[in-house]
Amino acid sequence: MTTALSFLVFGFLISVLTTPWVIRVALQGIGLDAPTESRKKQEEPIPRLGGMPIMLALSLALIIILLKQSVGALDWFPILVGCVLFYTLGLCDDIKAIGAKKKLLGQIAAAALVHSLGLSIDTFSLPDIGRVDLGIWSAPATIFWLIAIPNIVNLIDGFDGLAGGLGLFMSLTLGIVGFHYQHYPLAWFAFALGGALLGFLVYNFPPAKIYLGDGGAYLIGFVIAALPVATSHKGSAAAVLVVTIVGLGLPILDTSFAMLRRAFRGFPLFHADDDHFHHRLERLGFSKGRILLGLYSLCAVLSILGLMVMWNQNPTIPIIVGAGALFLMALGVIRHFHRVKTWDDAHRKVSRVLSRRTENRYALLQAKVLMIEMQRCESEEEFWAVFNDTMRRVGFVEEGEVDDEIRIETKANGGKPWVIFAPRTDGTPIEWRRIVEVFRPVFLCAREKWKRG
Repeated sequence: MTTALSFLVFGFLISVLTTPWVIRVALQGIGLDAPTESRKKQEEPIPRLGGMPIMLALSLALIIILLKQSVGALDWFPILVGCVLFYTLGLCDDIKAIGAKKKLLGQIAAAALVHSLGLSIDTFSLPDIGRVDLGIWSAPATIFWLIAIPNIVNLIDGFDGLAGGLGLFMSLTLGIVGFHYQHYPLAWFAFALGGALLGFLVYNFPPAKIYLGDGGAYLIGFVIAALPVATSHKGSAAAVLVVTIVGLGLPILDTSFAMLRRAFRGFPLFHADDDHFHHRLERLGFSKGRILLGLYSLCAVLSILGLMVMWNQNPTIPIIVGAGALFLMALGVIRHFHRVKTWDDAHRKVSRVLSRRTENRYALLQAKVLMIEMQRCESEEEFWAVFNDTMRRVGFVEEGEVDDEIRIETKANGGKPWVIFAPRTDGTPIEWRRIVEVFRPVFLCAREKWKRG
C-alpha cells in the first residue's frame, strides 16, 4: 500500500507541476477552447490540453513500474499502445476539429489494434449460470467496451471539475480492485492516474484554468476501460467489469439520456447540447460547487456499491442493489429534470418532442444545404440573400414582424453576438435556440469567409 501511495503522490506532483507550463504554451494559440457556443459559459478562450500532463505522469509511472518489475514489458504493450493512440486521436481534435465520424473510425481502429495485441474480454463467469466463453464475440465485445467508456467520459466533460473528479474516483476504485486480485502493477498504475487527476483538478476546479479536452477524456476513459480487462487475467471478467459499470453509473446514465433525447429530437447522437445533468442542475439554481459535491457523492456511493460486488461472496445482491440505485436515479431524473410525474405528463412530453422532430431534421438538412451554397455563391450579397430566405423558411422572422417574438442571442467567436428573432407561438425559447445552434456553424463560416461583422 505504501508503494501505491507513492505512485499517487508521484502522479500528483508531475501533473500539478507541469500543468501551468501547458497552460502557458496553449495560451500562445494552441488548442484553445473559445466561447463560440451558448452552452460554453467562459468569457475567454481556455486551453483544452489538460491530457498532456496526465499522459506524461502515466508514461513516467509506467517506466518506473517496468523497472520495478524487471519483467512483463510485453504485458503492458497493449495498454501503452492504446493510451498513445486514444490520446493522440483526441489531441488532434483538440488542436483542429476532425469530425465525429472520423474520430469514431479512429477509435474503432485503435481498439481493434489493442485487441489484436492481446487485451481482450474472453470469458464471463456468472452466478448460477457458470462460465461463458465469448468465442468469436470476444473481439466486438472488447472493441465496444474500449470505445464506449472513453466516449462516456468525453460526453460528461462539459462542466469544470466533473470528468476529472469522476475519473479520480474510478482510478482509486480500480486501484483497490488491483490490490484485491493481487495485480499490484495495475494497482500502482491506477493510483498514478488518480494522482495525476488530483493534480489536474487543482487547475480544473471552477473557474477552470484548463480543460481536459478530447485527448485527456479519451486517455482517462481508455485507462478506465483497459485496467479491468487486464485485471481479469483473461479469466472471469464479469465481476471486474460490473465494478466498473456500477462505478460509472452516473455518467452512463447521463449518456443514455443524452442518446435517447437526441434520437427522439432528430439530432445526431454526437450533437452537443446543454441538457446534461450538470446543465439542468445549474439551471435549477445550484452553484457549481454544490453540483460537484452532489455528483461526487453519488459517484463515491456507486463506487462502494461496485466494490461490494467484488468483495461479496454472493455478488448477486450487490448487483441488484446497484441496478436498483441506477433505476431510482433514472426515475429521479425523469421526475425532476424532465418534470414528468404522471403518465399524462409523459405522453405530452413525448408528443411534443416528436412533433418538433420534423422541424429539427428539416433545420439540419437546410444547414447542410447552406454549407454547399456558401461554396457556390460568387458574392456575399448572393449568399446572405439565400441565408435569409432559408432562415425565414425555417420559421425565423425580422425584428418587430410579429407581436410576440423571442429574441435569441448566440455567441459568435468572441465577436458581436448573432441576434435572431422567432415567433413565440411556434415554439419555446429553448426549442428555437436548438435550431439556431444548428445554423451557427454555417453563419460563422460565412462571416469568416467574407469578414462580415
